[in-house]
Amino acid sequence: MPLSPRQRFLHYVRDPQHHRQVVSPFLPDHQEICSALQLLGEPIAGDPFADEITLARRLDYEPMFMTDFESLLFPWRSDPDRSDEKTEVRVIDLPDGEWVYRKPRGDSQWNEETACPVQSEADHQRVVQVCEQITDREGEIRTYFREFRRRVGEDGVIVLGHPHPSWLCSQINPQEIFFHWNDYPAAFRQSMNALFRASLFIVHIAIEEGIDFMSDSSYGLEMTSPELFREMDLPYIQALAFRTHELGGLFWYHNCGDTRQWFLDGTMNSLGADVIETVAPPPEGDNDLRESRQALDRRICSKGNLSLTLLRDGTPEQVEQATRRIIEETRGFPHIVSTADGVLPGTPPENFIAFVQAARQ
Repeated sequence: MPLSPRQRFLHYVRDPQHHRQVVSPFLPDHQEICSALQLLGEPIAGDPFADEITLARRLDYEPMFMTDFESLLFPWRSDPDRSDEKTEVRVIDLPDGEWVYRKPRGDSQWNEETACPVQSEADHQRVVQVCEQITDREGEIRTYFREFRRRVGEDGVIVLGHPHPSWLCSQINPQEIFFHWNDYPAAFRQSMNALFRASLFIVHIAIEEGIDFMSDSSYGLEMTSPELFREMDLPYIQALAFRTHELGGLFWYHNCGDTRQWFLDGTMNSLGADVIETVAPPPEGDNDLRESRQALDRRICSKGNLSLTLLRDGTPEQVEQATRRIIEETRGFPHIVSTADGVLPGTPPENFIAFVQAARQ
């Protein structure tokens, strides 16, 4: 009986020597999927899950779907009575009252002016209170994962979205992380520890409900230092990986920035990951794929690393050539052929199709 796409993916990660190499681009933008389907003359259902499954079957790749994590942990609800045309007011109920977050409408995530919920030392205690309430939401979380698995079925693998303890699960502006780390060190550590404990609760449910990979992510060296990474991020990544393996799951680490040094000095080998992505090349990162892959332990499956800029702005012929280089530079190593993060909006469907076809050939 033929293996399902999910089985092919998992078997390759666990035993790459005896299974066909996996091709698995990351397509978070539904419009990109629809554009490719339209070019191929395939029907469009209007459902992101069903449409990518159709595309994957047509092009013969193993799709990967990523769950939410932020809203599972931080159940912000919009308050229309206190919102207006310029500002959306969001609220979380806490034992000692409301945590109110005023978000400017049209605010783009992760820019320097982003208004994130954690803005003061007192907000770190609110993070702790939210995390301590996580057990009250078990039924909702379990239903979410169960429905996600039902929609994907055996047609792809599912990766749990990243908890990011040092980013407080996206509740703090990345530009301000380091100010809080220096100004409120005790409060920041309490927040991260509480978030980690709550994350383990979610991880346990996710594994029970059939989610294939637990995950985490962190900044590359364009945004942090080796010393700060070892102090701030590494202990949590290693602990999440250890607990995932204790529960019988697989662990996935994502970093789409400058990571070359961590491949070469062995840091990537210390994470406890089963899959490491995206071995990002310039301009997205600083990796030479052959060099970084050779430095990575052979027991770890790498994933990547087609440049998103090339995929969007290059020609199909250039995309094909770059894809063949990926195959050649990882030959003999466990490697999932993929993109250096999510395919960018505006990527020509001809280029995406050229990538997948060249990889599969």
